[in-house]
Amino acid sequence: MGAKIYATPSDINRWVREGRSDILKHVLVYSYYDIFLGEVVEGGELWFDEYGNKLDRCPFIEEKEGKIFCKIHETKPEQCREYKCWE
Repeated sequence: MGAKIYATPSDINRWVREGRSDILKHVLVYSYYDIFLGEVVEGGELWFDEYGNKLDRCPFIEEKEGKIFCKIHETKPEQCREYKCWE
């Protein structure tokens, strides 16, 4: 199993605005009060099935002819956009 991938509040809000229920159904959304920060923390953890079970990999990764593609590239999570695979 890989590293945890998180959705920021702006990721979640963007997917709601875009009507991306195909993505949102794989997000475990959370909101809690952090006593150390003194504020409410919101976001989501990715990728889960419809029953709340953690998936082994992103459901939007597709392999074709030996190449890997992101099927939600235009709206992928901030954490994925910032990841630099060459480092």
